Amino acid sequence: MSYDTTNRKGYKMTKKKIIITVGVLVLLAFGGWKMFSRGGEKHLKEPDFEMVKVEKGNVVYSVTASGKIQPINTVSVGTQVSGIIEEVLADYNDEVKKDQVLARLDTSVLRENLNDAQAQLDLANAKEKIEQLNYKRTKQLYEEKLIAKTTFEEAEIALETAKASVLSAQANFNRANQNYGYATITSPVSGTVISKEVEQGQTVAASFSTPTMFKIAEDLTKMQIEANIAEADIGMITTHMPVTFTVDAYPNDTFDGTVEQIRLSPTEEQNVVMYTVVIQVDNSSRKLLPGMTASVDIKIQEALDVLTLPAMALQYKPSNAVKNQMKMEKISDLSSNQAVVYHFKNKKMEPVIIEKGLADLSLIEIKSGLKEGDSVILEAKTKGPRR
Repeated sequence: MSYDTTNRKGYKMTKKKIIITVGVLVLLAFGGWKMFSRGGEKHLKEPDFEMVKVEKGNVVYSVTASGKIQPINTVSVGTQVSGIIEEVLADYNDEVKKDQVLARLDTSVLRENLNDAQAQLDLANAKEKIEQLNYKRTKQLYEEKLIAKTTFEEAEIALETAKASVLSAQANFNRANQNYGYATITSPVSGTVISKEVEQGQTVAASFSTPTMFKIAEDLTKMQIEANIAEADIGMITTHMPVTFTVDAYPNDTFDGTVEQIRLSPTEEQNVVMYTVVIQVDNSSRKLLPGMTASVDIKIQEALDVLTLPAMALQYKPSNAVKNQMKMEKISDLSSNQAVVYHFKNKKMEPVIIEKGLADLSLIEIKSGLKEGDSVILEAKTKGPRR
């Protein structure tokens, strides 16, 4: 009797493979159960997230706008008579005094008009004297009943007409004399010439409108900014509020100003109602020039030396996968001054309810819920926890 040793060995090998396979499956099942029982918390690690610390700082809430820097008072100097510019005595940037001569027009025609008006006035005065003498003679004759009443009345009317002619001639003379004076252009105020529109030999015509010859800024040491503020922000702005602003010409310098006036006449820009806020600026240094564009910050409220966080930290929201691993209970019934941020405590990711304070474009004040030096999640470095 013989045995088939080949079949016996094959049977033993098959049995051994089955045992090994079952062992591996048991180990895999145990590992999966272990991982599931821990909820995957080991995959949530602080290095997976960009963290930011709570720090002391200043939070300033302000309204931003832009506007042009302009002199407080700018006077346009023109001429009310036509003529040829005979002489120009002022140039750009000249400092001028009140009543200083800026230019002169050719006066030849104006002088002839004045002489003619003077002659007409003299003629009217002479006629008045004649009519005055005639009236006296006629009155005497009428009183002696030597002439008819109608003759006396005619003499009386002629005298009144002569008097009216004198008044008319006097008015024409005054007008011609005034026009003659207009040929000399003087400065109405003391200030700086910021614009010159004429040159010697140029003809100016004042028939329909007064042509501008010079623009004079009364005082360049005091300037103003006219900033446009949207109606959503205008209610927070009052006069005497402090203002800071910058200009492109001096990007590293910050200038100060004060809200001087809120104009009540609104304008509309792209369906947004805007109000003009006038900001007074001290320009003793003369660095600010008319026409510069100012980027304005009107300080509404500030909190100094308080706990702060970047406002982006409040925008982080964990994904569903992260929430499942956190086993986080749903947070509800938050008040308007509360928010939720996330941090790691004992190597576990947890939500924290904080009380918010003042906020600006980049920082937010933390009134409670965190202390200085605490780290919170700013954003995830990857789309999800590491596997």
